[in-house]
Amino acid sequence: MKKILIGICGVGYGHINRQRLIIDRLMEYNVDLVLAIPSERWKFIDDLYPNIKKIRVYSPWIVFNDKGVDFEATKRKYVQDGIDQFESFLTFSSEIQKAFEGNNPDYVLTDYERNVAQYAYATNRPLICLDQHSKFLNLSTRIINNIPIDLDTNMLHYFFPKATKRYVSSFFPIERCSEYNIETLPPIIKNIERGEINSKKVVVYFSTYTNDSSDYIKILELIKNYEEYEFKIYTESEFLKYERYNNLVFNKIGDEFDNDLSDCNFIISSSGHQLISEAIQLEIPLYIFPFDTFDQNYCCYMVEKYNLGKKIKVCDSKELDSFIDNVGDYRQNMKEYKNIYFKDRWDEVLFKKLEDDLGITKKTYKF
Repeated sequence: MKKILIGICGVGYGHINRQRLIIDRLMEYNVDLVLAIPSERWKFIDDLYPNIKKIRVYSPWIVFNDKGVDFEATKRKYVQDGIDQFESFLTFSSEIQKAFEGNNPDYVLTDYERNVAQYAYATNRPLICLDQHSKFLNLSTRIINNIPIDLDTNMLHYFFPKATKRYVSSFFPIERCSEYNIETLPPIIKNIERGEINSKKVVVYFSTYTNDSSDYIKILELIKNYEEYEFKIYTESEFLKYERYNNLVFNKIGDEFDNDLSDCNFIISSSGHQLISEAIQLEIPLYIFPFDTFDQNYCCYMVEKYNLGKKIKVCDSKELDSFIDNVGDYRQNMKEYKNIYFKDRWDEVLFKKLEDDLGITKKTYKF
């Protein structure tokens, strides 16, 4: 039985949603799993997998700029948090070996969780990156909307400088790269059955990535006037001022999110890779804005490049009306796009690779 340590980044829900699907499939194999989970996502994961061993992990916020690590800003944040990072890592590493009964794991898998990567380097364990960020190591575009790719590549070089394999999930075409051991995967997305489209239902997603709610408030100020629509707004924050509007329905992230995706007409959101991937699969047009990261700006650029939706630029009724008028065209473009780029099943592609690379075998049951 192979011993596998999996690290999951807790920023937003994209990392968790990808890893949930992978963990569910891994449970069909003869493996001993241990999950490294940040405190802010502990209950969510523990409720899903009460019988899998878990270890709490602390991930300090490292600030980057175009020169690499912003040491002064990172130091201020480190002092503010008041947590001894090295002691935390040593405790975490000891807990890993206890979880594996005094042994090291055979393999370490990570979706952008840096502590398990450091553990892999410290114990000379094979590290497999299962993310969508590693594609930036091999991207020809170096700057977009005045945001340099260096912000993302610096983080990759700092947290994950070496990997046995990098399996990169992407909703747009990328190339394999032997220099960084990059192999491409179709988007790792849930199997949600698309129902009959409710033309007046809209899903709005406010990511937990930022504490700055100014963009979200601009959206709420706009959509509150569209009384003929029902906006299902998913957020971890409170917007008490807007709860009095009957067309704005606020929810916490949960199973209802998938239900609302299944029949909504379009999505309003930031430009997260995971939700965009799911939207394309379900043919849900996107009205989106990017956070100030290269990743989000590039994803937003690709959505517009392939005419899968529209970038929020001024966030006014004229712009939204124009988007709504073209929802049918965007949906047709998505149908044609996914027939080209979403042809293969992610699980069949990935687990064929993992079976070969990790030597894992499926459980057999005697009846």
